[in-house]
This record gives sequence, C-alpha cells and structure tokens, in this order.
Amino acid sequence: MCASRPRRRIRLAASAPARTAAASCFLALAGLAACSGDAIGPPPSVPLDNADPLLVELIDEMRQSALSLPQSAEMRGRLAMALEVNDFDAAAVAAYQQAALLGLSDFRWPYFEAILAAEDGDTERALEVIATALAIDDGYVPAWLYRGVWLVALGRHAEARAAFERARELGARANADAGIAQTLLGEGDAEGAVAILEPLSAELRHPHVYRLLGRAYRALGRDDAARIALARGRKGTPLQWRDPLQEQKWGYLASYGGRLVHAESLLRTERFAEAIEVLEPMRGGGVDDAAVLAHLSLAYGRSGQLERAFETLREGFADAPDHFRYHNAIANLHYEQDDAERAIAHLRRSVEIAPEQTWPYERLGALLMQQEHYDDALAALDKALDYGIEEPEKLLYTTALLEGMAERWEPAIARLQRAVGLHAAFTKAYVALGRSLAETGRFKEAREALAWAERLATHPEEVASARLRLRDLEAAQSAAVSSGDGPASLSRGR
Repeated sequence: MCASRPRRRIRLAASAPARTAAASCFLALAGLAACSGDAIGPPPSVPLDNADPLLVELIDEMRQSALSLPQSAEMRGRLAMALEVNDFDAAAVAAYQQAALLGLSDFRWPYFEAILAAEDGDTERALEVIATALAIDDGYVPAWLYRGVWLVALGRHAEARAAFERARELGARANADAGIAQTLLGEGDAEGAVAILEPLSAELRHPHVYRLLGRAYRALGRDDAARIALARGRKGTPLQWRDPLQEQKWGYLASYGGRLVHAESLLRTERFAEAIEVLEPMRGGGVDDAAVLAHLSLAYGRSGQLERAFETLREGFADAPDHFRYHNAIANLHYEQDDAERAIAHLRRSVEIAPEQTWPYERLGALLMQQEHYDDALAALDKALDYGIEEPEKLLYTTALLEGMAERWEPAIARLQRAVGLHAAFTKAYVALGRSLAETGRFKEAREALAWAERLATHPEEVASARLRLRDLEAAQSAAVSSGDGPASLSRGR
C-alpha cells in the first residue's frame, strides 16, 4: 500500500556538517524552544545550471524568502516543499530538518522528512522521524498508514497491526483492514487474513487486496482459489489513500516537464478542473506544446466545455496541421459527440502519420464494429495487438468475438486460449471459449472451460446460456449418431 506520490531520484547529497549542527541544536533545545535561524545555518542551495528558467526563478525566490526571514519555519518549509517536488530530495530533507527545528509544533516538517527517508530506502530513519510527527499530532490518518507499511517492510508485524488499528479508529477502514490482513499473513495466520480479505475484496475489487487474498489461499492449500485471486490482482496496482498535506506541495512545481507529468496524473484520476489550472498557463511555453494542447482539450471536453476543447485543438492544428496528437484528440471529441465518420477519418490520418500507436487502432476498431464493418475492425484491432497494448487479453477477446461472428471457430478458439492464458479470471473469455469449442464438437474441452467460468462466479447468466448451447449441440450429435446418419453438422451459434 502507498499514497499516490511518484518516486524520484536524489540529486544532491545532504551536508554532514548541517546535519550535525541541526542535531546539536535539537539536543540542546528540544522541549524548551525552537532554534534560531543563526543556530541552524543558511537554507540549503542546489545547482541550477541549465535548469528550466521557471525552476531557477522559483528556487531562488524561495531561498531568498528563507534568508530574509531566518526565524520563519514556514519559509524554510516552503523552500523544502519546492525543492522536493522539483526533485532535489536530499536538499529538501535538510530544509525540512531546519523547518522542524524552527517550528517544533508543526507536524508537516517531520512528516514530510519521514516520507522522503522511506523513499530513499531508510525505513528505520523514516520510523524514527514519523514518531516525532505523531508526537505532535497523532490524528493524521496517512501517517499511521505509512507507519504500518514501513513496519510491515521490516517484519515488525505486531507493531504494524497496532498502527493500522489506529488508522482504522480514525476512519481509514479499507486501507487499515488490508494492512491488518497483511500483518496476519506475515505471522502465519492465513485463516485470519482470509476472514478480513474475502469481504474486503468483494467491496473494493482492488488488485492489492486480491493479491493478498491469493497469498492467503495458497498458504491454506486452496490452489484454484489462489489462482483466481492472483489473476484478479495481476496488475500490481498498490492500494492508495488521499493525503491532503502531500497535495499542498504541487503548487511549488515549476519545471515544464514536471507540470506536464502532474497534469497527466490529474487527468488519469479525472480531476479535470485541476488539470486545466495546471495546463492553461503552459500553452505555448515549452517544447511539447502538442501534449499540452491535446491534454487540455481532453480536460475541457470531459468537463463539458466542448467549444473550449475544439478551440484549443484549432490552435494546435493552425501551428502543426499534421501532428498525430491533435488528430487523436479531435477524434476523441467527435467520438464523444457520436460523429463516427469524422472520428474515423482523424484516426486513420493519425496512424498514417505515426503508425506504431495503439490507442487510435483500438478506438478505430470500436467505431468500425459499431458500423458493422467487422473485417476492417478486426484488422485495426490486430494492429493494436501487434504494436503492444497494456491488457492484450481484452482485445483478444473482442477479436475472437469477431471471428466467431464469421463462424471462424478455430481462429476464435486460438485467440481465446491466448486471452485466458494471460488472465485466468477472465470469465467472459472462458464462456466464449466454451461456446466456440462446443461449435467445433470439442465438448469435453467446452465443459472444462465452462466449469472454470462457473467457478469464477461473475457472469452466471452467460454461463447458463453457454451450457444450454452445449447441451443442444451434444444432443444434436447424439441424435445423428443414433439415427445412423453419422456426426451431425453443427448448426450456427447464437
């Protein structure tokens, strides 16, 4: 489990003398009063040669503010946040330590330092510092969740469980329950973990929970159940939580590339208004303006501001009429307005310009299917598969359905076998595989596929329909053999 925050590379080693001075100051004054600015020394500096001009301006401004107000914990902390979100993590640690010594009652500074220590691999230090933060404020839920995660990483399961139980008391039920189950697994209590994880997985349907459940089933020797749970948790997405304090830092993000990455993250989480706030000031200001305008049009379109979305793309086309990003973005807008013909035209142009994409082929295949151009749709989707997509099993299933519509059962079976080989909990693919096998007279294999689909227990009506079709085909063949006519001609699937 983790909060939603990217990991970054340390760029500057912290100064040993600065750490020593800070430690001496703390030992002398802890519990009495905050240190003076003179006692802890100047704010850290970082190399900014060849850096983004906006980044240089921001860091210089933040550092000057800290120098002009040497007693201000807030100014030192703001500098630390600016350093951190712009990838100067070690310098940020030094500034957080200074801020903590200037303002002993502010939870944020040791909390942020603890997270950075954990990300740098120093879990023991992270636990030490977060204890300082929790001594200031023991009511901030994410701090307890972090503490639990770090203790689990060190194998200190009883202490971790206590941290997760505290988080649960404060309202973080789902995250805390997953953490408690993980501590039980670590102590060998698989049954106790299953008792927590089975209802939690039904509620959340989250990969992290499924993976824990799969481990618990495997420990109990329930191999088929473990296979299903692990397949459902195959994506490896960590369980996340909201951390409002961490979100405060993004206001100090200065570099063009960093802001673009942040905007993409906001779009993925459907925070479109926030994405617009990040992207609008970036128009025309960097080397990847096509990405900015394409993302901005998406944000406007998804927030219902269609005219602004089209206006943004018109600006892009005026500058670069053959940029594939603009064709993709405007195709998406036409798609959402049910204008399939224009969407298809722009998608075709996009893949002419940049053939080795996947998303345009996927969208093109979907639109051609809607228009009942099945062979063209199949060709487009196969292109997406050829170039590589994140979850190929879904497209394999779709293309198998297209093969089945043309009664090309053997290619359909081959595609479905690949799909279930990639995802053992893909119920609809097992159902389609069972039906396709039945159409070719491979009844035993069809029954096996449908038995597994039934065990997955997610699409009972589809399984029942496939079983009826299987029985009809078996009965037809049996009647034909009994009458002496030889194997029955298998009728068309429905």
